[in-house]
Amino acid sequence: MNSRRNVLRWVALCLSLWSTSSESTRAATDGSVVEKAKDEREVVLYTAWGLDTVQALQAAFAKKYPFIKLDVLRTGSERLLTITIAEHKQKVFRADVFSGSHLAMINHKKLGHLQKYLSAEQRAFPKEYRDPDGYWTAFYMDTRVLAYNTRLLAREDTPKTYDDLLLSKWKGKMAMDDADYIMYGSLLEMMGRERGLSFTKKLTQQELIIRGGHPLLTQLLIGGEFPIYLDGFGSNIEKFKAQGAPIDWVALEPVIVSLNPVGIAVNAPHPNAARLLVEFLLSKEGQEVGRSVGKIPALPEVEPPYPRLTKGLKLFPVPLSVADRYGEIVKEFREIFLK
Repeated sequence: MNSRRNVLRWVALCLSLWSTSSESTRAATDGSVVEKAKDEREVVLYTAWGLDTVQALQAAFAKKYPFIKLDVLRTGSERLLTITIAEHKQKVFRADVFSGSHLAMINHKKLGHLQKYLSAEQRAFPKEYRDPDGYWTAFYMDTRVLAYNTRLLAREDTPKTYDDLLLSKWKGKMAMDDADYIMYGSLLEMMGRERGLSFTKKLTQQELIIRGGHPLLTQLLIGGEFPIYLDGFGSNIEKFKAQGAPIDWVALEPVIVSLNPVGIAVNAPHPNAARLLVEFLLSKEGQEVGRSVGKIPALPEVEPPYPRLTKGLKLFPVPLSVADRYGEIVKEFREIFLK
């Protein structure tokens, strides 16, 4: 009899814990959170998204939650990280939600800028698209490809491998971003440190055209300033190509894959509105917003806008080890490429 009572108590405890867990994952969209978000009236997003993505999100979010104003600070991922570090030193907390590069978000977590939040939507995402501790989930993903100007270069003449980039005929004809730490760190992991360092040092001898910002580099490529851009975001290349721009891409395999996660800021001034925003971004509805501006949804349920960016390609997701060595990677990159 006692044994039976113990079993029943154990079952009741498990059901209670399950119920509590279920309630916690639903908490962001239940009535009390929505009512509290109404009182907060706004939510502040720090993001590296392009203007088109921000505008599409603001319109969709305002339609769903007209009582919440979505304010956005938009700049590069590395700049956002720098701004946030400075604000935290001053005990200033403005951001409610962060979104940036995979590498930047990992470092936001390591620096204590994020709070754990188990979204009700997270379960639908592959585990490699979620922080194992629950601090962030990918909003979208992208493949990093070699972009080229179709008026200056025929597809059959483009480089086909990473080693092709070292051919003398490409000297002075290739451009890259001045803060391309993800590409550099990923190449070291992909090739092995010794070979990766040797490759990148040889690459610098190719008289690279180095400019600041992926959007600028894409525009300069379209304008014919150079024939090759080494590390373009595939979804952006496809978008401009669809608009008739003289631009296309080829994949150097393994293709580096970067994520763009979202997470709630520690000490968020508008915590309930922040939860609503994150739940919206990770929902099918929010993922469709990203897709509408050419982003590759991280939610498998939503079809990508450009299937050829992932289908049949050998992919290389940016490894966590890149974040672990982030400071070293930044220093080495600057010493190698910007000296």
